[in-house]
Amino acid sequence: MSRYPFPSFPRGWFALALSHELGEAAVLTVRALGKEIVLFRGEDGKANALSAHCPHLGAHLGKGGCVQGGTIRCAFHGMRFDGRGECVEIPGGAKIPPAMRTPAWELREIDGAILAWHDPAGAPPSFEPPSYFAMRGTEGWTDMSWHTWPKLHAHPQETSENSVDLAHFPAVHGYSAVDIVEPIELDGDTLRIAYSMKRGLDNVGMPGQTVQSIFKVRVHGLGYSVVEVTVPTFNTEFRTYVLCTPIDEDTVILRGGGTMRAMPDPNMTAMISKLFFQGFVQDVEQDFQIWENKAYFERPVLAANDGPIGAYRKWCRRFYDEPRAEAAE
Repeated sequence: MSRYPFPSFPRGWFALALSHELGEAAVLTVRALGKEIVLFRGEDGKANALSAHCPHLGAHLGKGGCVQGGTIRCAFHGMRFDGRGECVEIPGGAKIPPAMRTPAWELREIDGAILAWHDPAGAPPSFEPPSYFAMRGTEGWTDMSWHTWPKLHAHPQETSENSVDLAHFPAVHGYSAVDIVEPIELDGDTLRIAYSMKRGLDNVGMPGQTVQSIFKVRVHGLGYSVVEVTVPTFNTEFRTYVLCTPIDEDTVILRGGGTMRAMPDPNMTAMISKLFFQGFVQDVEQDFQIWENKAYFERPVLAANDGPIGAYRKWCRRFYDEPRAEAAE
C-alpha cells in the first residue's frame, strides 16, 4: 500500500538520465515511472526513448540493440525503429505492418539532463521545462557538476515540498534569519518563491565565517526544480538543479546538479565551486532520514513559521488525474 493518498507517478517532466550518461550512438536502459525504458542517441546527436521491448516478438531493445543512423536496431530480427517508435525497416524488404510500432517518450534535453514527459492519460505536454542556460547564457559559468542518489524511499511531491518548508532550514540544515523576499507565486505549472537565509561555513571548511544568500526557487512540476542562489559575500551566483524521478510505487531516483558564475580568479572559482557543491550535496542528504521515515498527513497542524505549505499542496493537485482527498489549505 502506498504511503501517500495520491498517485506515485504525477504528470510532468522527469529525468531519465543525465546527458553525459548517453554517449554518441549509445544505448542505455533505465527504469522510471514504473516502466523499463530504452534510451538511444542517434548519429544525429538526438536523444530518444522507447518502450524496452520490440513489438515483433518481444526482444529487449537495450540488450544487443544498436544505433543505425537515427534509429535503433533490434538484435533479434534486425528491425529498426525511429525515435517516434515507428518501424522503418524490416530486413529483406518485407512490408511493414501498420501496428509494428512501440510506445515512445517525448524528450527534452536541457542543461545536462534528459527529461521525459509523463501524463497518466497520455496527453501531450502542457508546459515546457525551461533551459536556464538558454535564458542566462553559458558564458562565464562553470561546467555542471552532478550527484545521483539512486534509490530513496520518497515521492516527488515530498522532496519538492522542502522548497517551501521554511521552518526546516534552521532545524535540519543550520540556516538562520530565514525571511521571504518574494512571496509564493503559482503560475500554472510553475511555482516561484524567494527567501534570504544566513549560514555558517564550518561544514565547507571555512570555520567562523557566515554568509547571507538569496534563494530564488523555481519548481516546474514535481520533477524539475531550479534554485538560483546569489551570495553577495563572494560576489557570485550559483545555480542548483534537483531532479526527482519516481522509479516505482515506493522509490525515487534523485539527481542534483550545480554550476557557478566564474569569479575573476580561476583558482578561487575552482575552490569556491567545489566547496559550494559539496555543501549542496550535504544539504540534500540531510533530508534523507526525514523523507524515508515520515508519514504524510493530509491535514497537518501547521505553525505560523512553516511557510506556504498549504498553498504548495493545493498547487500539487493539478499534477494528478486521479481523484484524491483534499489537502490542507
